[in-house]
Amino acid sequence: MMPRTVVRFLAVGVCNTLIDLALFWVLNAPLGIVLANVVSTSAGMVFSFLVNGRHTFGATRVTVRQAVLFVGSNVATMWVLQPLLIHAVHDAVAAPLMVAKVVALGGSVVANFLLYRYVVWREPQAPGTVSSSPQPAGLAAAPEAARR
Repeated sequence: MMPRTVVRFLAVGVCNTLIDLALFWVLNAPLGIVLANVVSTSAGMVFSFLVNGRHTFGATRVTVRQAVLFVGSNVATMWVLQPLLIHAVHDAVAAPLMVAKVVALGGSVVANFLLYRYVVWREPQAPGTVSSSPQPAGLAAAPEAARR
């Protein structure tokens, strides 16, 4: 059985992906690949920040720090990694454009989960303490069984 955090992340991701794919499909012809991708991923990014922060990673409030880290993570994965993967798969492998987009989404899903869990919604450490396995916000005090 997958941990609850992963299941929630994937559910939010399905909604986010549908938003992203629908907008990319509609906007590709008038705007081109890069600009359509920026618009489609931006819309999904806003949805993802709000829902993942509160629902998936249990943040009790949304902070400016989280927003800055979230945007930085997404700039790296969606605006750098995704277009590179789209062009690589579409041009080098000659895959259809939407297949290349789906492959790029898969790569960014893995990168985003890791960045969100261990960077954006990382549980702050008390001064002078070191943790070998950072916990996402809201899970540090939860019983082990509740985290699964």
